Amino acid sequence: MFKFNFHKLIKIGIILLVLLFLLAMIIILVNGSKNKTKNNVKFENDFTLLQPLMKPEFDSLPDDYYLNRPKNYKWSEKDVERWFSNPDDELLDELHEANDKMILDILEAAP
Repeated sequence: MFKFNFHKLIKIGIILLVLLFLLAMIIILVNGSKNKTKNNVKFENDFTLLQPLMKPEFDSLPDDYYLNRPKNYKWSEKDVERWFSNPDDELLDELHEANDKMILDILEAAP
């Protein structure tokens, strides 16, 4: 009749665990070495903060492209008309409700 050997079962289990651990380490090392080679980016020219801005490779610059902007830039009436829109009451109410919901969620999650 078959006799159950507990010590032999433990030895086989330990050997399997060690082999699985080694296999996992090999997989991690192989994947880690592949990721390092993907991020090699080569630039033609070194870029430093002291260089002037590089212009895009267009024949002419688009109207919305700024090479630089004065430090204390203020919107003109033309900028206001183009970029700013007054929010209506319905939009402000939606924003108020969304903010209240976020605050309530935060407060409910606090211990």
